[in-house]
Amino acid sequence: MMSPTRKSPFSSAAPVFRGSLRVLGVALFLSLMGVRPAAADQARDWIIAAQPSGTDVFVDVVLPGAQLTAEHRVPIYGFSNQLTLRGNALYTAAFYESQADVELRILALTLGGTFGYHASMRNMEFEAGDRIDRHARRMRTVDGDFSRVGYEYAEGRATLSLPINDYVVFNAINSMRHEGRPMRSVDWRNGVVRDDGLLFRSDIMLFLKHKDWGGFAPLFQIMSFDLDDERHTQFNYGFMLVTRPGIQRANDLLFLQVLLHPGSSLGGYDNSDVYGLDVLFSPVTFLLAYRTMIPVWRPE
Repeated sequence: MMSPTRKSPFSSAAPVFRGSLRVLGVALFLSLMGVRPAAADQARDWIIAAQPSGTDVFVDVVLPGAQLTAEHRVPIYGFSNQLTLRGNALYTAAFYESQADVELRILALTLGGTFGYHASMRNMEFEAGDRIDRHARRMRTVDGDFSRVGYEYAEGRATLSLPINDYVVFNAINSMRHEGRPMRSVDWRNGVVRDDGLLFRSDIMLFLKHKDWGGFAPLFQIMSFDLDDERHTQFNYGFMLVTRPGIQRANDLLFLQVLLHPGSSLGGYDNSDVYGLDVLFSPVTFLLAYRTMIPVWRPE
């Protein structure tokens, strides 16, 4: 008798991936509508600087998914301060999010707030005592053992951006996020399994930038979350790379972020078996995206 053939880890998620590819195709079409030869006069590190007042639409092609954002910026109490209103919709193979943001920049400090809705197409929940490591999650994918769930979330942020000179910028993005997620469920954004409640995250980076090649930043991340009625603080490290690839004449961006978890070697919570993307065999997450900015309005 023939032995049963085990399904691929991706077969049960094929409909989700097909839907994601359709959205990805639309976003790619929108982002490339205005393709022109690259202009030499726009710096490749343009995104690192504060953006001028006005209204823009951003189209992002994310691996694997797409994001559409509308943003309006106005000066407030002088040109050194700025109020930003933003709305966006993000669709990926694992989840969909739509949110509204408001941010106030006061010199080097930016305070922000977010309210949004998260819908997970591949929600994974684990009972007490179940394995939650990457291997266990891959087996859940093989068996199609996931569900759909939706919930609201709110986030507060404080960002400190300090230009040291023309080539170095210190950035620290600190956020507290509250979600109504299921207990012991996969957080696809952050690569962990956690309970509902507050997630604290601090991303600390030192950008080395130049107008001819873009920006590169060593990145250190502190992440604190609840799991099984305990608060865990995890440390990750990696890098961020941004540049203007020049596919369009101006206003495009290539973004890569890679984070690794070193276990307890830095003194934090050892989450090395759990942290990371399920399809990888190491505690690694990454984000790769191409962005196009479409200017809509500028003050005269």
